[in-house]
Amino acid sequence: KGDTITSTSFNKIMAESPEAIMLIDVRDATEFDKGHMKAAVNIPVGDMMDKAATLPADKPIVFVCSTGARAGEAYDIVKMDRNDLKMYFVDAPVTYRADGSYDITKKL
Repeated sequence: KGDTITSTSFNKIMAESPEAIMLIDVRDATEFDKGHMKAAVNIPVGDMMDKAATLPADKPIVFVCSTGARAGEAYDIVKMDRNDLKMYFVDAPVTYRADGSYDITKKL
């Protein structure tokens, strides 16, 4: 469902040009505060409906969470309101560390 981005493509963007995307972490603030990707903005999935109108259309948006489920849900919510946006989500388990590093587990 939706436009997923492969972990390989995502990691390449994050390594080479993280400023080329808007990275939105849709986990709740408590989870975000424990560790998140350096370039990420925290908009919990529950707030996404209210925030959809404010998202910029000038670069692709990538949603992340810890399993892919909430990122996919956020993608669906925003897609209903904003067909003008180029959006993707990471549909895989992600482990975040306090230093901003992360691991994406490939789905089998």
